[in-house]
Amino acid sequence: MATVASRAERFSGFSDEAIQFFLELQAEQNRTWFKAHQDDFLRLCRRPLELLVSELQERLVDVHPGVAEVEPHYFRIQRDTRFAKDKAPYKTNVAADLPIRPRGEGEDQHTTPGLYLSFGLDGEYVAIGAWHMAPEVLAHYRSLLDDRRRGPEIVGIVRRLQADGWQLEAMEKLKRVPPPYAQDHLCAELLKHKGLALSIQPEEGLSATPAFVDWAEARLRDAAPMVHWLDHQLS
Repeated sequence: MATVASRAERFSGFSDEAIQFFLELQAEQNRTWFKAHQDDFLRLCRRPLELLVSELQERLVDVHPGVAEVEPHYFRIQRDTRFAKDKAPYKTNVAADLPIRPRGEGEDQHTTPGLYLSFGLDGEYVAIGAWHMAPEVLAHYRSLLDDRRRGPEIVGIVRRLQADGWQLEAMEKLKRVPPPYAQDHLCAELLKHKGLALSIQPEEGLSATPAFVDWAEARLRDAAPMVHWLDHQLS
């Protein structure tokens, strides 16, 4: 069961000190400095993120009933540099993702859409959907896009959200529509993406205030039809 914030401790915003911490981390980028300032990281960055996620779980349970039963995943601050040209050991943001419901036994993790939140120098945004799809899931998803009813249905949902400021995202995007689909397919842009996710950024300064959780809740409610479509069609 996910840990829920107590009424005595609520999300109040990410402070200027949190940004300053990330600026210093970006300049230092060494384990000795981070270990000496790890308590600052937990207090200024990690804990506010936990409170934000916990409040959203509480607020969105009527839209996504299973969200209160899942454990959020908080991404490590350490970077995986094994195959990266940039060997900086630490990220300069905190992030979490939250599946909208518990996964069924044997269910592929890539079939469960989720919510994603990020704060820091690498970007402040809220995202939803399925960032990456396994090959068999992607093939099924693309067949849905080619369906005469389901294709126009999801295109309409995505276009409405884009009109409200959401950006289309995925871990990987092709330059051309993959065969056997036509280049002028109604779902051409969606077919190019190897996943279906949308992200949106708050106005400057909003994340430093308690109103950020209200903004995030409203945006995630707006995007619920896309999340429900994915969950229903891919499950």
